[in-house]
Amino acid sequence: MGIKPLRFWLSSLSGQVIMVALLILVIIQLVGIQIYRMDREETLGLVNSRFTLQRVVSATRLLNQSPESLHPEILRASRSETLRLRLAAQASTPEERNPHFERIVRSKLEYPESLTIQISAERSSVSAQWQPHNQQPRGQHHPRRHADIRLQGSIELEDGRWLDFTSLRDNEIPGWSVKAVLSFVLLAGLLAGLMIWLLQRTTRPLKQLAQQAERLGRGDKPEPISESGPREIRDTLTAFNRMQDRLDRFVSDRTRMLAAISHDLRTPITTLQLRCEFLAEGEDKQKIQQSLIIMEQMLKATLQFAQEDGLAEPIRNLDLPSLLQSLCDDLQDNGFDVSLVAQTAVIYRGRPTALRRALQNLLDNGVKYGGKVEAELDVTPTQVQIRIRDFGPGIPIELQEEVFKPFTRLDSARNMEDGSIGLGLAIARTLIHQHGGQLLLSNHPQGGLLAQIFLPR
Repeated sequence: MGIKPLRFWLSSLSGQVIMVALLILVIIQLVGIQIYRMDREETLGLVNSRFTLQRVVSATRLLNQSPESLHPEILRASRSETLRLRLAAQASTPEERNPHFERIVRSKLEYPESLTIQISAERSSVSAQWQPHNQQPRGQHHPRRHADIRLQGSIELEDGRWLDFTSLRDNEIPGWSVKAVLSFVLLAGLLAGLMIWLLQRTTRPLKQLAQQAERLGRGDKPEPISESGPREIRDTLTAFNRMQDRLDRFVSDRTRMLAAISHDLRTPITTLQLRCEFLAEGEDKQKIQQSLIIMEQMLKATLQFAQEDGLAEPIRNLDLPSLLQSLCDDLQDNGFDVSLVAQTAVIYRGRPTALRRALQNLLDNGVKYGGKVEAELDVTPTQVQIRIRDFGPGIPIELQEEVFKPFTRLDSARNMEDGSIGLGLAIARTLIHQHGGQLLLSNHPQGGLLAQIFLPR
């Protein structure tokens, strides 16, 4: 897994939860091993001390009751990996004696006070040379490794010699043995598998919610999401379905109301036009007739837009460069200077009629107020960008947002005879917004107006 896929996975809810769970598992494992080692050390220390005292007591009894010729065999049989025994002519007096252990050994041996017992209970690291389990020839020394001593001391035998003993620590089992690592890997794999299954089951409805929200933002009318998953997820999906239904009803009611108002206003306008015919010829009559014509054009455009918006054109695949090229070809056939630069072909999911109308309005404005138009289409993995530039005077920055308001026309463009009523840009932006895109206007650095359309893929 590369760096980018790893970062993408860690940025997801599943990746973050799994990483936190594995981190907690590692911490628990480390703490558990440390507790186990402490408890094991304490337990083994107690057991080893008791075991050492019992073997030392047994060896002392055998040495006192057996002939000297058997003493080497008794020592050999009494030694162990953690207990070292030897006979010496003099005692190895420990630095600090432990009266408690000395009383225990004296009691078990039933030793008189005349025989000395010297025992030290300490933990230190020493380097000593001891005989191995089998006696070695004289003059040969076998160096031993450094070892941690638990008990050491000397017990005086009845023949005057001393039994020196030393108890060593057991070799500690490493905390991360092969079995421990294998157990941890299996446990981590099982935990990760269960969490992946659970998180996929939990996040699947959230992915569907994101997809439905994207479709809804692009003007589509998707089916309600199946309300499944945990209770909190189901509540979220239920709220989203209710919101989607309410938005659909709101848009439908608004469109029907707008269409009804536009339709009903045509009757009184027609009546006013008929009455205006009976007025005497003059400047007032011409102004009234001109105002009625403008009102009728506005109502006609509004009614047409409301009717088209209420059609709910289905979304389908379309060849966006071909659509844009056909619009440019139509304008070229009418004698306008329009050119298109398309870097690559792209299949876009949208409403063909709505996009055609939005692009047509922008191209018409360009050739109308700029004379010459250059269109360009760029495609990225995440969006489609369409740039339409004219070579006209442009629009002042403070008015670039105002022109998107319905029935707004710049003073320099006011011409009552050209049929323009100021709905072209408003309709174009509305149709682009229905696809989840954006329409922005700006003045080109080299002159003219630049309209930029950003459509998500």
